[in-house]
Amino acid sequence: MHESPDTLFDPLAEDYENMRKELAWDPFPHIQDAFKDISFEGLQILDAGCGTGECTRWFQAQGAQAVGLDISPEMCFQAAERSENIFYLTHDLSEKLPFEDGRFDGIVALGCLEYLEDIESVVAEFARTLKSGGTFLGCFERCGSDCPEGEAKAIEFFDIWMRYRQTEDEIQTLCTQYFQTAELKRVPGFILQETDERTQYIRVIAKK
Repeated sequence: MHESPDTLFDPLAEDYENMRKELAWDPFPHIQDAFKDISFEGLQILDAGCGTGECTRWFQAQGAQAVGLDISPEMCFQAAERSENIFYLTHDLSEKLPFEDGRFDGIVALGCLEYLEDIESVVAEFARTLKSGGTFLGCFERCGSDCPEGEAKAIEFFDIWMRYRQTEDEIQTLCTQYFQTAELKRVPGFILQETDERTQYIRVIAKK
């Protein structure tokens, strides 16, 4: 029996932002690519898997009305401690999102999708709660012969947690089902400390 991701991230919350930098995972270039030439003033943005709210705070600073969501209660607590006037919600992304249809202008899911087994249900919920013309930005861990762990669809993480992976074709098919357009790009993920290898992601910038 493998443990829920909240048991991984709760103990990491206090120093998470420093740890993220040590693992060489930077979400901001992806955010800037997805939302270039877009004014955030008044936009509704969901930061799914928000961690300690670093990106959520950035969206707010650009004028957006941002909402942060994370499975880890301690992450949400740390995010709230570092923010003003941002709503954070503890929520498991494998369950239905507690928002009405077409709520958000943008949805960002970075560094969290690899912990979700039923990725299609998750993407369907993002599409449901995204406005027509809205932007979805997500990074999916990729499997393949040229990836660490090869073709494995699910891999153990420190023998306690699981990470779930898709092929590039599977991600393309999924995006075509739920979005009008989707731009896929291979990008490096975080460094696996035990092997000094980088995980491989497919970054998706999609429009509904």
